[in-house]
Amino acid sequence: MSIGWIMGAFFAFVTFVFIAICFFLPEWVGITGKKARRTIQEHQEGSKTEETPENDPLNH
Repeated sequence: MSIGWIMGAFFAFVTFVFIAICFFLPEWVGITGKKARRTIQEHQEGSKTEETPENDPLNH
């Protein structure tokens, strides 16, 4: 029976950590946070910045 309590406590701990990460760092788990919304809005407004290899965030 103690293995059940250990597994239950571990599950509760992992769930709590996941909820905390969702709240404080939503972009890490795929939730659109403030930064992503701002970026999407800038792209919809037709930002005049041109993508070049130097400022392309995906080109590491």
